[in-house]
Amino acid sequence: MIDRAYFDRSGATEGDPKVYLYALSDCEHCRAGMAYLDAHRIPYRYVYVDQLPPEVRINFKKEVGRRFYRNLLFPMLELPNGELLFGFEEPIWREKLDLPSL
Repeated sequence: MIDRAYFDRSGATEGDPKVYLYALSDCEHCRAGMAYLDAHRIPYRYVYVDQLPPEVRINFKKEVGRRFYRNLLFPMLELPNGELLFGFEEPIWREKLDLPSL
């Protein structure tokens, strides 16, 4: 969806990324999602969509709409199978990331 060259590596984890996070730089829910991934030591890379060049942002929004038939809702978590989770909902992330229940 977005060239992986735009993504930054999380500072809290090492290894190849398991997931990719699409976030906004001033989004509280995005920060909560990143903290969740860090706390569970899930390797990820992230991109702040609002800091991308305008044409990249526009193309990203169009592609999400075309592929998933919906508007953007941040954060978005891209799983290894290509599934995209919209918004930070801890129970859904826990299930999809195969993390143990609390």
